[in-house]
Amino acid sequence: MKDIQLKEHERIVDEVRQYGLTTIWSWIGGILLLFLAAFFMFWLFQHAWWGQSLFGLLVFFGFFVMLRTYMLWKKNVFFITTHRLIDIEQQGFFHRVVSEIPYDQIEDVSGKVSGICGTIFRYGDVHIQTGNGKIKIIVPYIKRPLQLQQQINEMRERYISKYSHDFSGDVAEVVIDKLYELELSDLRRVQKVLDKRIEKLNIEK
Repeated sequence: MKDIQLKEHERIVDEVRQYGLTTIWSWIGGILLLFLAAFFMFWLFQHAWWGQSLFGLLVFFGFFVMLRTYMLWKKNVFFITTHRLIDIEQQGFFHRVVSEIPYDQIEDVSGKVSGICGTIFRYGDVHIQTGNGKIKIIVPYIKRPLQLQQQINEMRERYISKYSHDFSGDVAEVVIDKLYELELSDLRRVQKVLDKRIEKLNIEK
C-alpha cells in the first residue's frame, strides 16, 4: 500500500492475489534444489573446491527460487476500492507496474476459467478493459474469477449510481471540483486535452 494514495472517502473493499496452488511448481523446484544439495552434500564436499561450489550454488538457487516465488505472490496485488480498481504487477525484484481504472471508465469485465486444472480447482483470469482501450488489466490465476467479475460489476454499478447525480447540475463546476482530486500526472493529461479543445474551438470561430 505504500505506492497507493487513497482519495478522500475512498477505502479498500477487497484485495486479490494469485491462487497459491498455481505457484506449487516453483516451490517444488526450489525444494528439489535444496534436497539435491542435502542428498549429495557429503559426496560434493569430497571433491574439493568445485564440489563445494556446486553445493553452494544448489543451496543459493533453491532459496532464490522460493524467495522470488513468495515475493512475486506477495507483491502482485489487485485492489478493489470504492472508487476504482488498482493493479500492482511486480515483474521482478526491481520492476513494478501500477495501473488503475476508475469505475466510470470501465467498458467491459470478463472472467474466464479454462483447462482441466482451472475447472477442477476453480481458478482462472479476469480481464478489465476501458472504453478508450488505453488500459487493459489482466488479473491471472485467481480463485473464483467469475465471482470477482460479478463483484467488480456490482461495485461499478454502485459507484455510478451514487455519483451520477454529480453531473445533473452545473457541469463546469463539477469538473472544477473533480480537478482537486487528481494527481499531477493526471492534471497534465487534462491540460493537454483542454489545450486541444480550446484550439479547436478558436479555429471554428
